Amino acid sequence: HIPLRSITIDQVQSFKTFLLSKDGCGYSQSYAGLLFGSFRQSLEMAVNLSYLDYNISKKVKAIPKAKTVTDYWTKSEFEKVINTICINDFYEHLSFVMLWVYFMTGVRVNEGTALWWDDVDFERKRLKVHHMLIVKNKNDWHRNNYTKTADGKRTIALDNDTIKILKQWKDRQNEIGIDDFIFSYDGLPMLKSTVARIITRYSKLAGIHKIQAKGLRHSHASYLINEFNVSVLVLSNRLGHSSPEITLKHYSHMWSGLDDA
Repeated sequence: HIPLRSITIDQVQSFKTFLLSKDGCGYSQSYAGLLFGSFRQSLEMAVNLSYLDYNISKKVKAIPKAKTVTDYWTKSEFEKVINTICINDFYEHLSFVMLWVYFMTGVRVNEGTALWWDDVDFERKRLKVHHMLIVKNKNDWHRNNYTKTADGKRTIALDNDTIKILKQWKDRQNEIGIDDFIFSYDGLPMLKSTVARIITRYSKLAGIHKIQAKGLRHSHASYLINEFNVSVLVLSNRLGHSSPEITLKHYSHMWSGLDDA
């Protein structure tokens, strides 16, 4: 009910506090930050439309994003999980390949589900990550020619074991006429929910804590840091981050133990 030009800094600060306080909305830090950000964008639109001379909300600090810790598997935990899989069964073989590739490449979930065999260079041992899959349902999907960020398009190296595993899976897929999606048992792409179900199933069988699908990406980062002391620049390029600063923001705590070593 306040005219735009009458909004004061105190009122903006009070609104920010109201979103977070238990006496107000009591929202989580991340959701309150989203709402406060929308409020700031609304006032910025008012400036663009000449309803305001300046955006007064910019004089109040934004609500910072809350730090979220994503659970991941260590190398030994990952080994226990894949040791529960019998690849004689076609679907279990797919599950094995899916878990292995995510753990060994660190691709985002929708980058992995978008992978085609054309993206794999078996001779040069490289994987091209240039697409992401947008899915409504099993039969309504789009393989977009971009990734989450502009720097997300990348080509990463593959180790010899991963190349061998992919070759064996490609031969098995070819036997039933699948020649496009890597993670597929029927020619259609794998859904994110399917990835989550596979993780849930085999982590339970292995007696290992369940992680989210994106936890496999964090598992890859942990693996490279703890096993190979990989540099932040290399990890940033592999993960497709826009800058090494983003990588440090998410994974700096994983390098902390290297000082003792």
